[in-house]
Amino acid sequence: MTTEQPAATGEAPKNTADCRFKELADGGLALVTADGNRHDRVLVVRAFPLSAPGGPVAVLNAEGRELLWAESLAAFPPATRQQLADQLAAGEFLPRIEAILSASRHEPITWEVVTDRGRHRFQLAASDAVVRQPDGSATVTDAAGIWYLIPAVRQLDRRSRRLIERLS
Repeated sequence: MTTEQPAATGEAPKNTADCRFKELADGGLALVTADGNRHDRVLVVRAFPLSAPGGPVAVLNAEGRELLWAESLAAFPPATRQQLADQLAAGEFLPRIEAILSASRHEPITWEVVTDRGRHRFQLAASDAVVRQPDGSATVTDAAGIWYLIPAVRQLDRRSRRLIERLS
């Protein structure tokens, strides 16, 4: 289920069962392979955070080289899975829009929204800042470059759907 993506040194673990993760004092993460090699400051990232948030994950070394690839967090033992899920959650910032309260009609377009983190007001990056995804979700980019996710456009309330239709 997991495959090795070779590191330059050849020290990458063969699969997820051959590795352990240790939390560092500053909250960072270290990967310890079955042969005892330790990789400090590893980063756990989702391969496709928007289109497949439950899909593949990679473990990168401090230089950004891939040390380990897994098809999902399920490939790891339960304790490790939770540790990696916590690391992923700490590194992700993708507010989810639950409702669009208002949207200006003229440029710059300003939205007032309710997200999973509370109410927020922002300007859209451009008139094409709302991008519909094939799975029915949409991404929105504000003028500061922050991305927002609308997990299911059709599940928004009627007013929110009408406001988003004006832009997409």
